[in-house]
Amino acid sequence: MKRGRQIHKTGPLAILLAVLGGCGGGGSSTSSDSGSTTTTVAAPTIGSQPASLTVTAGASATFSVVATGSGTLSYQWFKGSTAISGATAASYTIASTAAGDAGSYDVVVTGSGVSTTSATATLTVNAASGTTTTASCDTTHITTLMSAVSAFESALGSSLTASMAYDAASNSSAQLNVYKTRWSNLPPGALAFTRPGIALSQVTTSAQVAAFNTLAQAALSSSGYADMQGVLAADDYLGYTLNANGYGAGLARVAVIGTPSSTGSWALMFGGHHLAFNLSFNGGCTYPTPHHIGVEPRTAFTANSQTGYNFYGAGSYQVLSSKAAGMLAVFNGLSSSEKSSAFLTSQTFGDILLGPVEANTGSYANVSTKLAAVAASSKRGLLVTSLSTAEQALVTAAIQQWVGDYDNDTAARLLADYQADYASTYVAWANSSGSYSSDGPDASTNGSYMRIDGPRVWIEIAVQNGVIVQSQTHYHMVYRDKTLDYFNELAN
Repeated sequence: MKRGRQIHKTGPLAILLAVLGGCGGGGSSTSSDSGSTTTTVAAPTIGSQPASLTVTAGASATFSVVATGSGTLSYQWFKGSTAISGATAASYTIASTAAGDAGSYDVVVTGSGVSTTSATATLTVNAASGTTTTASCDTTHITTLMSAVSAFESALGSSLTASMAYDAASNSSAQLNVYKTRWSNLPPGALAFTRPGIALSQVTTSAQVAAFNTLAQAALSSSGYADMQGVLAADDYLGYTLNANGYGAGLARVAVIGTPSSTGSWALMFGGHHLAFNLSFNGGCTYPTPHHIGVEPRTAFTANSQTGYNFYGAGSYQVLSSKAAGMLAVFNGLSSSEKSSAFLTSQTFGDILLGPVEANTGSYANVSTKLAAVAASSKRGLLVTSLSTAEQALVTAAIQQWVGDYDNDTAARLLADYQADYASTYVAWANSSGSYSSDGPDASTNGSYMRIDGPRVWIEIAVQNGVIVQSQTHYHMVYRDKTLDYFNELAN
């Protein structure tokens, strides 16, 4: 057993071993009663050791062991000296590897209270095609954003700032990771946890409101900021124009996780019903995923004046229509045979697959499990490289709708990475029946579903019946980067 690891034994044998150890018995794996023959429990034998692996970022990696021994065998995998949560089978799979997964792995096999540690296997993760490094990032954007955070904190004052900001001095890394995963598409009343930070209802003075809007504009591009304003306006429409309890822009929240820095790691979160901008920063680079957004109503509405238009302007809104149109254009541009090849036969989706499945866990394990299931599926859709140049351009335009929500440097870097991976990127769609129809996806039909699925990029749009505006459908959407969600800072 490796030094520093404690494998806790249970049952009668463990109790007897503890007594023998306490009486100078040396903790051996033998037991005896007066007048009886000493019995030795053999440690498990490992017949096949885990093998070292070299993979490309985004690919899966599986370590496995074959062991025999007395009793029922149990397993615990380790990365270095740290036990991996949930890795308690004879094999351990990382569904989508990232640079942070590289390192040494082994497994402790236990049977009848006695353990054996396997040989160490090394995982090497090579950069995926198109992957960039922090050295290519322009720190100008981060510097501007840090200034906006500072100005917002000054406008808030010390008390509200203390409620909005979570620093490493007062929180463990594990707790900070939990805060980062406290996002959801649901309104606050439907959540079992509270989103981090302060509510916009606490941002009340004209100076505070102006500083918040400046912060949001610094964090996002003009199109990203417009999406945020539209979702806030839509929630006020539900809460005040339609008098639905538990909705409203004032319930959305803003939080800073860690200490803003142009070289270190920190995060900025804007969250609420149908709203989750989760931006991570490291070494001058922006990592803007996971990003969840949705809207109800789907069609045009007139902004309500309840909040005095503090966080959005007056007038008419039709939110997320460009994102939906960009994705619909991909499938409307396919030939009949291509549309059939892209269809996910027998698969139906009541919602997006990779919504906030990791909510309030501080772990990426739930996401990795779902990604592994998709990767193992016999039907993932249609490869982008099988499309014509014009059809591929539609895929690129759809992705631009998402990366374009952020600063120009980030948008260009991410788009180039994703385009470089088109040979392994799929477009796919589904409907509520699971049976192919030549009509294709339809924004006005419940159960319509569309996605782009690459080694890194993951974009989904799901169409659902309305909750408050029940006469029409509404959208749930998500954009993820399988390698760089949360800058890959969560435990897998």
